[in-house]
Amino acid sequence: MDSAIDTLNDYLPKIMHQEKITLGAIVIFHPFGKDMKLQPHLHLIITEGGFDDKQKWIPHFYLKAEGLATCWKHHVCENLHKAGVPFKVTNWCFWNKRFYVWVHKDGLIKHPKIIARYLGRYVRHPAIANSRIDWFDKTNLKVGFHYEDHDNKKIDVVMNTDEFITALIQHIPEPQFKMIRYYGAYARHRRKTYKNFLQSSIEQKTLLVYGVKKPERILFCPHCGGNLEFVMILKKPPPEKLKSQKELSDWISCNS
Repeated sequence: MDSAIDTLNDYLPKIMHQEKITLGAIVIFHPFGKDMKLQPHLHLIITEGGFDDKQKWIPHFYLKAEGLATCWKHHVCENLHKAGVPFKVTNWCFWNKRFYVWVHKDGLIKHPKIIARYLGRYVRHPAIANSRIDWFDKTNLKVGFHYEDHDNKKIDVVMNTDEFITALIQHIPEPQFKMIRYYGAYARHRRKTYKNFLQSSIEQKTLLVYGVKKPERILFCPHCGGNLEFVMILKKPPPEKLKSQKELSDWISCNS
């Protein structure tokens, strides 16, 4: 994950022709593929541009995947070598392996619902959903599940229960391991520096934007049409047998 931000801090100033650029990046670690094999990779959401040394915003809307992949390969191999991997191994990987980078063709995410769905897809669910588990053989202790490849072709997989459990629990992160990290302008220690710009440029979204709450239900009384006023919170609803407003008032007074 640190290699990802090293790559962006190296690549972005070069293509923007700036000495230094501070961008904002959210890096999400995703350890598994569709077939539950160990396939660690990253998903990044970055700002389309960055701040120069004078904290001036400079936009940039295009990233070339090929150039980004070459820079990514360099920093991954360099950091692996610093971590103790022999130079012969990292050097062989650099010259003989292709490091894959995919850049979204649409670029800008225009609606908060889209970004919420994107993040939820890679953060909230485990390595396999219950809907993908097709059957379980108690006698022979085998599990059958399926997944779809990049061509949307259904692939059926059969595993022994021990093999299935091993494939599943290998993706459980270590205690205190951060699956999501914030870098650059989004980093916690830099929020004060860029607070004024971020607060003035990012529209604050409410639940109304996502369609979770309806204004007519939460703002107005269904009987008189007036504005609702918060009075109290009751731990349990009133009994269904109450028929009149007076009975409801008496019940509230007894339970408040």
